[in-house]
Amino acid sequence: MGESQIIVQLNPDVLPTGSDLGVINAARRSFGKRSEWVYSGVDTNDPHEKALKAKDKRLLEFLARGMTADDFEAFVSSCVTDGYMVEDQADWEYYHQALTEKLWQWRNTPTHDTPFNHGFFSFEVKAPIFVRAQLVKHEYLIMSEFSRRYITDDIEFYEPDYWRKAAEDKKQGSLEKPTGIQGMATCIDGTLDHFNYLLEIGVAPEQARMVLPQSLMTAWTWSGTLGAFAKMCQLRCHPEAQYESRLVADKVYEELKRQFPVAAPLLVEGVY
Repeated sequence: MGESQIIVQLNPDVLPTGSDLGVINAARRSFGKRSEWVYSGVDTNDPHEKALKAKDKRLLEFLARGMTADDFEAFVSSCVTDGYMVEDQADWEYYHQALTEKLWQWRNTPTHDTPFNHGFFSFEVKAPIFVRAQLVKHEYLIMSEFSRRYITDDIEFYEPDYWRKAAEDKKQGSLEKPTGIQGMATCIDGTLDHFNYLLEIGVAPEQARMVLPQSLMTAWTWSGTLGAFAKMCQLRCHPEAQYESRLVADKVYEELKRQFPVAAPLLVEGVY
């Protein structure tokens, strides 16, 4: 149970669209220019034989980072140089203020993410309600969800492989340490029995469903652009994200990298 219950797969009715080169040419559209693949072999239909030009990779880095490599190096160098000048508390306070201002400038550097939004994905996801409640918060991603207003059977509950300990140093989150508690059948059986009883006495499904817990499995179609899904993955693939949500994000990210092997890592993991 647990991890195996969470399913993320491409929507068979809406296949991914776009490519790394498509992002490049969307960006070059402003200048009325186009780029082409570089082929390492004679078969132009073999995706393993084509690659981006070096200048196009640099353009992707610029789009993802918001500044050129030279600008970034100058920014880092200025921070390091100022840091070497710290000798006493007064110098440290001055440096701290200057560094804060520079970091805010970096934080407010305009991103150039429009070209990344010409690629499109659609997924079919199955996960517990509490995971869907986290993931629905991400903007520009469209959900069409399975509804218990219409379907009252085929009920499944998420059961964790083990119950994790609460994190000691933060209000939310957990530790990868088991508490020793196993199972949740008693709680599940009670709520399911009450749900079925309410249906039997004629209560409308849209109200009867209120007694079902957040561990109830749900399913949805989830669609959006490369840029929108990358922002979700940037947050939810993080080691401190909730484990169950991270499972969904990791599987989405694998598909992003398969379709956009250069652009997706730049957006999710950053430019180094």
